[in-house]
Amino acid sequence: MGHTQEGMNMGNQKPIEVVEIEAPPVEARVRRDAKFAGPDEKKGRYSLPKSLDSGTPVGYRTRISLDSEEAEEAVRLLSLERPISFVKGAQVPSEREIFEEVSLGILTARQSTNYRGHKETLLGPEDTAKLTSILNELQGLETVPNPHATHAHVVLARPYRTPFTFLLTFIGHKPVVSLATVGVRGLKKRFQYIDDIPTIGYLQHLHIGILADAMERASVIATSGRCMSQVFMRPFAGDWPQKNRELIAQIEALVGLSTAERSLGWRVAIVGLTGEVPQENRPEIRHETYRKLGANMMAFRSERIQPGVNQEEKAPPQYHQRQDMDVPDELTVMCGRAAYNAFAHWTGCDRECSKDLLLLERIDVLTPNGKQRLREVRDQLGQVTDRVIKNIPLWADLPTGKALTRNAARGRKAFALAGQRIYIGGLDRKEIERKHIDWKLAVRAFGASAARSALVAEIMGCVNLPDDCDLLAGICLMAGPVNQNDIGKEFYGHKDLLHSAYPDKEPTSLLVWTLKAKTIADPIGNEEQLLDPRRKGALVDLRAAPHEVVEYRKDGEFKKFRFRDGRSNSERAFADLDNFVRDPNGKEIRGNRGSNWPEEWAKETLW
Repeated sequence: MGHTQEGMNMGNQKPIEVVEIEAPPVEARVRRDAKFAGPDEKKGRYSLPKSLDSGTPVGYRTRISLDSEEAEEAVRLLSLERPISFVKGAQVPSEREIFEEVSLGILTARQSTNYRGHKETLLGPEDTAKLTSILNELQGLETVPNPHATHAHVVLARPYRTPFTFLLTFIGHKPVVSLATVGVRGLKKRFQYIDDIPTIGYLQHLHIGILADAMERASVIATSGRCMSQVFMRPFAGDWPQKNRELIAQIEALVGLSTAERSLGWRVAIVGLTGEVPQENRPEIRHETYRKLGANMMAFRSERIQPGVNQEEKAPPQYHQRQDMDVPDELTVMCGRAAYNAFAHWTGCDRECSKDLLLLERIDVLTPNGKQRLREVRDQLGQVTDRVIKNIPLWADLPTGKALTRNAARGRKAFALAGQRIYIGGLDRKEIERKHIDWKLAVRAFGASAARSALVAEIMGCVNLPDDCDLLAGICLMAGPVNQNDIGKEFYGHKDLLHSAYPDKEPTSLLVWTLKAKTIADPIGNEEQLLDPRRKGALVDLRAAPHEVVEYRKDGEFKKFRFRDGRSNSERAFADLDNFVRDPNGKEIRGNRGSNWPEEWAKETLW
C-alpha cells in the first residue's frame, strides 16, 4: 500500500457557528432592481439583458433567504470530514444528480473569472473500481480510498494562460533588447511552462484547491446527503507526481489523456471517489435546505462594489448611497475558522499549525490606521500599473493600436480594494517546507482555505434576508492585487504586500479578500460578461456548458456530458427554487430559466 495514517488530518476541524448580520432600517435599504432598457434607451451594464442563450447551469440568479434553522444546517457543510465508508451495491446517482454535482463543482467553483483551465472525465462503477485499485498504490494519499464508489471524477488542469498572461509577456524587458527577450520568454512559456511572475504559476494551484474543496460539498448537496466524495489532491501536487509517475500514467490512460493534451500542459490534478454513505454518517440537513443552498451557490458572485465608496459615476442612485452597515467581528472569526479548517484538512497539519502557517493581514477601513494602510496598498499598486504602461515596448504596442497599454490600464479595476474588512493572505515558503509540507500542495490548500472562508460570508449574507435586500454581506476574492504586487517585486524592487505585517518572515502574498456588508448586488453587467459572448469581458472566459468541459467514459468510449442526439444542455441547476432575476414588475429575461433536460434522460443513470 502506498499510504499511511501518519500526518493525516483525522477529525481536525472545528464547527462553524451562524453569525447573523443585521439589516439596516427599511429607509436605508436599497436593491439592484435592474430594469430592461426602454425602446429609446441605450442598454448599459445596469440594465437587464433581453435574453440569454447559454448552456451554463447558472444564468442570472438571485439569493434566497435562509432562516436561522436552515443556516445552522448549512454551516455543517463547512467542516465536513471525509466519508468513512461507502455502501456496497449502491445505485449510481441519476443523470440529473450528476449534472447538479458538476454544476456545483467544475462549472462554478470559481465564481468570478471563469478560466477554462479545468476539465474532467466521469467514470462509472467498473472503471471506478480500476481507479480505486490504482489509487491504493499511490504515495501521498490523504486517506485510504473507500471501496464501492458509485462513480468518480478525474480532473485535469493546465497552466494558467489568459489574455492577461499574454500581456505579461511584454512586461519587465529593457528597451532595446526587448525585441529578442520577449520572443525568448514567449517560447519558454509555450514549451517549458515558465511563468512571467511566480504568482501566475501559483494561480493554477489556487484554482485546483478551490475546486477540490467545492467537490467535497458538491456530491452532498446534489444528492441531499445520500452521497459523499473522497477527494484526493496531494498525490498530484509538487514532488508526488514524479514518485507516482507510472501509476498516474495509468490514470491518464483511463481518462484518455492524449499526447497533444500533455504537450499543452494538461495533467491529473484531482481525483474524487463518490459513493453512497450509510444513513448514520450523513449530515443532519433537510432536503429543502440542500435545495436552497444549491440554488444560492448558483447565485453567489464576486461582489466588487461597495455602495457610496467605489461605484461608477454613471451608476444608478442606489449605488451612490453609503450604508451604515458593518461586517461583524464574529463573522471574521468564523471566516478565519473555516480557513484554518480547510488548510488543516488539505495539508494534514493540525489546526494550531495552520494558524501559524496562514499569514493574514487585516486592514480595517473603519479605523484611521486602516484607511492609511489601504491608501499605501492602493498607491503601491497604482505605481506598478504606471510603470507597466510606461515600459511596454512600443514595437509591440503600436501595431495593436495600443491594445496592450489599454488592457494594462483596464487592470486597475481588478485591483480596486473596497470593503469594511480587507484581508491580505499568503504563506512563507521556508516555514511551509520546515513543516515538511510540499509548497505547491500548500498553495492549493490556501486556495481551498480562501474559498471556504469566502463561502462562510456568502452564506451569512443570506440568513434572514429581507425581501427588500439583495444580500446582507458579500465578498470579493482577488488575485489581481497580489499579481500586480508581484510584478513590482520581480521587476521594480517592491516589497511583498505582507512585508510590513510580517517583517521577520519572507511572505508570499497569494490572495486578497474584501468583505462587504451591503444590501445591493453588483451590476448585472458583471454577470453578463461571463454569460453573453457579445458582452464578454476581455480578460475572462465565458461560463462553460457541461459538454464543453465534462465527458464520461462508457464501454471504453468517451462521450460529452449532456450532449445527446444533437442536443446540448440548457437546464439551470436547482431551477426548482425559481431564484431567477426579474425586473421590478416580475418580467423575466427571455431564456434565463432555460429548459429542462428531457425527463426520461435526466432520470436515467449514465452507466
